[in-house]
Amino acid sequence: MAETWTVQKILNWTVEYFTSKNIPEPRLGAELLLADVLKCKRIELYVQFERILSADERTAYRNFVQRRTKREPVQYILGETEFMGIPFKVSTGVLIPRQDTELLVDSVIEYLKEHQLKSPNILDIGTGSGCIAISLKKYFSDAAIYALEKSETALAIAKENAALNNVELQLVESDFFRFAEGASQKFDIIVSNPPYISQTDWSSLQPEVQSFEPREALYGGNDGMDFYRQMVPLTKALLSSPGTVFLETGYDQAAKVGNLLQTAGCSIEILTDYNGIDRVVKGLYST
Repeated sequence: MAETWTVQKILNWTVEYFTSKNIPEPRLGAELLLADVLKCKRIELYVQFERILSADERTAYRNFVQRRTKREPVQYILGETEFMGIPFKVSTGVLIPRQDTELLVDSVIEYLKEHQLKSPNILDIGTGSGCIAISLKKYFSDAAIYALEKSETALAIAKENAALNNVELQLVESDFFRFAEGASQKFDIIVSNPPYISQTDWSSLQPEVQSFEPREALYGGNDGMDFYRQMVPLTKALLSSPGTVFLETGYDQAAKVGNLLQTAGCSIEILTDYNGIDRVVKGLYST
């Protein structure tokens, strides 16, 4: 007689299996994957513990479990994630949006509200999935937002996400430095979550990041500061007067990035994330 697999039984088995394989957040992963297979919300699993999975559902779920055991991120397996409460498609060609970056978006939103900027021009450098640009456009529909990305694959995903969330962006496929050299447009705000992982930190990253997420979106050189050193001196020429730049940084980089901005003529403010880490540096060019 074939074994009967209920929702509760298969979840318990998966959590135990993931735990034995040292998979991070075993229960969360198991529930998200099963909810996707069953086409329900995660919370709905708890009211159908006795539901028996069909053969097709078991096959689909088994495939998901095998992929997760190889440390493929849940977001890539599902092909989607949430950021700022907004849905985004993701794949291996694009960085997975993280909660830390929500502070970056919140900081820009607060600034725009405080200064009541009408139809601001905003440049998002290295847009990736488009999570920053799209979130800002959702909150400020009158903003003209330029989403800059050198990866053709990532830019295609950003385009899909803009359509998914019914927003219009100016999508620009270009390296930032080439864009900066030829740009005639001035921006009120520049925002970026650039690559900032150092060589030392790279070697200690989880397999989910090292093996699956795009290295070029993460690795910032030996000390993680390469992009900031090259980018910051070019920002003033791209900004209106006054103009503001918002940069996400690594856990030990905010003061260093702040020094670069001060040297370039900015007054700065360092903002702390939800874990008490200096995470965002805001630089204001007043003249």
